[in-house]
Amino acid sequence: MKGSKRYAKATICCMAVLASGLVLSCSDDWDAHYDGVPRPTRTLWQEITARPELSDFAKLLKGYGYDKFLDSGQRYTVWAPSGSIDTTLVTGEDMTPDEVMEQVVKNHIARGVIAASSVVNDTIKVLNGKPMPFVSEGGVPHFNGSPAKSFNIECSNGDLHILDCQAVYNNNVWSYLRQDADFSNITDYLYSFNKLEFVPELSTPGGVVNGEQVYTDSVFVLTNELWGQIGYLNDEQRDYTMLVPVNDCWDRLVDKFKGFYHYSEDEEPELADKYACRSILDALVFETRSQSSTSDYWESTSGKLFYRPQDAGGLFEGTEAIGCSNGQILKAADVNLSPYQVLNSDIVVEAENIGEYLLTANYYDENKDRPVFVAAANTGVSSSYYMKFTSTNMLRGATVTYAIPNVLSCAYDIGIVFVPMNLTRNGWSSSIDTKKGRVDVELNDKYTKEKLEVEGIEIPGDKVDTIWVARGHQFAYCDYFPDRASMEDAKISLKIVSTPKRSESDYTRDLYIDCILLKPSIDGDLSDEE
Repeated sequence: MKGSKRYAKATICCMAVLASGLVLSCSDDWDAHYDGVPRPTRTLWQEITARPELSDFAKLLKGYGYDKFLDSGQRYTVWAPSGSIDTTLVTGEDMTPDEVMEQVVKNHIARGVIAASSVVNDTIKVLNGKPMPFVSEGGVPHFNGSPAKSFNIECSNGDLHILDCQAVYNNNVWSYLRQDADFSNITDYLYSFNKLEFVPELSTPGGVVNGEQVYTDSVFVLTNELWGQIGYLNDEQRDYTMLVPVNDCWDRLVDKFKGFYHYSEDEEPELADKYACRSILDALVFETRSQSSTSDYWESTSGKLFYRPQDAGGLFEGTEAIGCSNGQILKAADVNLSPYQVLNSDIVVEAENIGEYLLTANYYDENKDRPVFVAAANTGVSSSYYMKFTSTNMLRGATVTYAIPNVLSCAYDIGIVFVPMNLTRNGWSSSIDTKKGRVDVELNDKYTKEKLEVEGIEIPGDKVDTIWVARGHQFAYCDYFPDRASMEDAKISLKIVSTPKRSESDYTRDLYIDCILLKPSIDGDLSDEE
């Protein structure tokens, strides 16, 4: 990785200005300082407005409601930048009102009274939560690198220090994304999920009008649904490593991943972009402190594993490290990421989930046996349960049809895990004779109207056994709908029919099924032989 730029810690949470958020800071030293000496009569606000070189800063303070706080009895220290104020990002783009509040207004004010000196060496927590160095350099106080040309201007409610220029805002991973125009494509996608949510418990009630509570001061907090997927990138207490592709690279990745989200013409075309982007994000964010020093793998916040990403040929190769207050961004002109590294999750349909996945069946009638739900912990059975479907028809064996949800438009190995007859609720039973099984299987695809039929599949019946119905079966259309309300809408289903004849006494006509398993076989063969 290339060289690293470092910044200090921070958070980017948007709130409306509240008196309750700006609390009184009591100081015995402050009172003792003026014991017997006339107190300054000007408030911080009056002092700031009396100085023409601070007019731009004063305009911002008033525009965001901070004039009333700096004109009150609450005590603050203000590092006021002189001259013009820059309310654009590094990219030249105008800041949003919330960004101006966080990056300019709150970045120059702290609670309490903080004096400057020729030897000052402090770290100050300003109103946006950033720790800002306030240190002497060559005998001159500097506030996060900006020199103070005047300092210790005493006011009736605090101290004013005047800076030569605006203090730098220390970006965290989330806020830095908007600083670099090369990131605009991924940033536009991520920030499109930003939402301001009203928080009544933090707001100041102002009475009831027409039966509804109104508020004199309202607090809105910035939320983003993607944070729950990839990590709270604005959280100053975390330590993230985020791989961020530049615009061309992001576009190439989206196009590559979209091939696995090929929806039918009946679906909204935006779905492919939506899920392709979300899948890519699964590979981009890592909590640095949670990575094991003894493992060859890094695990993303979405649970994806990557082998030695820092090594040559690894995921992080060729990136430029950019330090942020809660971790680092790895800027990437090219990302060595195959969709198969992300989209290799198995689809497992547990047979016991008959209320959700079972579409049709003829294994019993109203007056005869019901399906048996069998607990079988510590036996190698998936999720510790399986289903026994008893044949009650004299002419045919048990038959079940399961929905297969969320397939991608790619190739899968398709298997059914069968359980032997002597695996009971109490474990393996030596008193039960095992029998073989024979099934016909029919895979139905309502998109293409095609059926994959496999007949006469033999089941040994002496162990928990995966029977592979098909290898590398290609689905032409994606049926990925993670929020679907009912499996009745699934377009892919698998029918399993027990076919032994009554005369075949060494075969069972019942079905003992653990689960149905689809393993992606994209990019060669990702399936494990079983």
